[in-house]
Amino acid sequence: MTVSSYRLGDLVLLTLNENEKNDILKDYPNSIGSKYILERKNNSCSSIDLVTKIVMENIEKNVDLLPKNITESTVIHLRLGDVVAGNKWDETVKRPLKVSYIKSLLADDLNPKYIIGTCYFCKTSSTNYKECISASNEYLQNAINELKAEHFKSGNADIDLYCAVKSKLFIQGKGYYSKLIVEIRKKLNLPCIETTVCDSS
Repeated sequence: MTVSSYRLGDLVLLTLNENEKNDILKDYPNSIGSKYILERKNNSCSSIDLVTKIVMENIEKNVDLLPKNITESTVIHLRLGDVVAGNKWDETVKRPLKVSYIKSLLADDLNPKYIIGTCYFCKTSSTNYKECISASNEYLQNAINELKAEHFKSGNADIDLYCAVKSKLFIQGKGYYSKLIVEIRKKLNLPCIETTVCDSS
């Protein structure tokens, strides 16, 4: 389980307040997020252009941490943790995609498959941690089995993002972190299968 102030998708695609930005600078000083915050102050380019530039400047420095066959692989992002069984409104609308639906998206995909995602909670998440962790672990294991995928466990959101950007194909999960990966890959003209950030139901 990870309780973290690091909300990279929200930072770039939405808005974090100054306290939330300061938490990232303090807790994750060498991260993509911190570099983004510091460069944003003196950079007038778009948010996606800036974060893409930062990712591309740093991705090759970390390529040895990625699977050797990543450029021939499909990466699937699963939003785990709070959204799987949390009871707050923003968690219930970001329930993870059904594994059967993901499987249907990959019906003709013969690439090796990696799942990225960790059991994540932010400071404002629901606190029914045991229920969320149990449901999250069950969902992840089902996805691994059904999709015949390997869970890439870097334990680092930036490394997971590098993994997704370097992959041959990316499958979007729920939430703005996953949406950010899609936007970076679009900027780089890389293929994605887009889903939705939230459910409307």
